[in-house]
Amino acid sequence: MFTERLHHAGGATEGHASEAHAFQLLRRALRTGYTVTPTPQGGAVVTWTARRLRDGQVLEEDRSVTLTPQTPAGRLTGDVVAALVSVDQAAAPLPALRDGRPVVRVGVQLIGHGMTSRLYGHRLVVEERGRVRLTLVAHLALLAARGASPQDVAAVLLPRPAAATA
Repeated sequence: MFTERLHHAGGATEGHASEAHAFQLLRRALRTGYTVTPTPQGGAVVTWTARRLRDGQVLEEDRSVTLTPQTPAGRLTGDVVAALVSVDQAAAPLPALRDGRPVVRVGVQLIGHGMTSRLYGHRLVVEERGRVRLTLVAHLALLAARGASPQDVAAVLLPRPAAATA
């Protein structure tokens, strides 16, 4: 979940956004050509210039939407980044138990108890349909940590076109 804050000519409006809504908002913003800037805590700021006609004049006004995660990503250490990258790149990361405690299986390796707890605790990963996946918060925090370019942000957040079959 995110707190969504829209900054407009009349001030600001605040509400809540699910991960699905936030993803849709960011994808629409990217397709429209707006600037999407990830934040280190796993949120994002979308900025654009609104143009409107008033008394025969075109007025330009800055607008923005700020998405702030309800559970911040926390500090992304090298170990956290490595664990997130391994989950993201694995063909089928699976939830598992070791000694009765949760771990994540990535290929033939396991992400240990402590790191798994941290990833789940900061809501950087979730289980979905029997698999473990990165959340939007994790993707945005990783992009911010890398100082990602707008092209990098679009490459991660926009769906990839399906491969053509012959």
